[in-house]
Amino acid sequence: MARPALLVLALLMATGAAASPPGGDFSYVSRLPGARVPGAVVLDTRPLAACASRSLPGARCLPPREFMGPHHRLASFRDILWVLGASGLSGRETAVVAGDDPVRRDFVAGVLYLAGQSRVAVLTAPLTPLIARGPAAPGTTRGMFRNPVYQGRPRAGLIVLRGELARALRGAHPPYLLDGRSLASYWGRRIRAARGGHLPSAQPLPMPALRLAVAAHAIALPPVTSAVAYANDAYDSIAYFTLLRAGAGFAARVYPAGWVDWADHTGLPVDSETFDQRPLQGPGRRVPVAPSARAKPGSLAPLAAALLLAALTGYYLGRRRS
Repeated sequence: MARPALLVLALLMATGAAASPPGGDFSYVSRLPGARVPGAVVLDTRPLAACASRSLPGARCLPPREFMGPHHRLASFRDILWVLGASGLSGRETAVVAGDDPVRRDFVAGVLYLAGQSRVAVLTAPLTPLIARGPAAPGTTRGMFRNPVYQGRPRAGLIVLRGELARALRGAHPPYLLDGRSLASYWGRRIRAARGGHLPSAQPLPMPALRLAVAAHAIALPPVTSAVAYANDAYDSIAYFTLLRAGAGFAARVYPAGWVDWADHTGLPVDSETFDQRPLQGPGRRVPVAPSARAKPGSLAPLAAALLLAALTGYYLGRRRS
């Protein structure tokens, strides 16, 4: 998967897609900040039970499910800001987002940054080994009420909505699109929504391939403008946005609703469009067909014979009673 990542990154350098130097208010860090960062707060994104049982001293538990509504959709900004306040955040702290799963971690970090957290540092080292090596304490779970009131100003300019993106793609200067899904999803061979394919002119840069390139420091991108990132749904899209912006130093915006939202609106254009004939079971999920449930040649004959025999037996018994 590393080869497609490097090819697309080379293409970005040639065409001038949006990039900015890493660091600043949103960045990957390899170690926990020390006393030089007063007021830093560690946010543990592991499952709630693991965090509440044992975490770094002073860490607060903030798993991804706190930001998800029904059907794996992103909660409203009002609800997200309430959760952040109930977790003890005001928005002015340096939030150090840590965890074991990089996608969970990056999703939470991206939500915080978009919500207006002053500075977000994403700890790339797995959290559980750090806890095992040093002092530990139960993590703090969020309360029932906001304390304090979260005062971060949402970075609305980094969020692209469906209608805005559709208009931009019809314009004279459409944004550069990066698709973070697998190549199978990009080409429509794997369908996780109402249809398969990708947004018009989007370039594939799968999230695992980009993560490998970031870890290998194999990225050098010039400053450019107007790039939009997306993946399958809000969870993957925001995690992908974090990997691009904080990890690769790539100044992209994000279409958080992702491919599922775009594919559900059949009037919107799609490249490499494909369809799955199985019925939907909730947003973007197809009903699986078990092998035993599939009809096999000749498998209906015994059933038809049994039904016919039952009908004839009922008819015969009814005649005798009459």
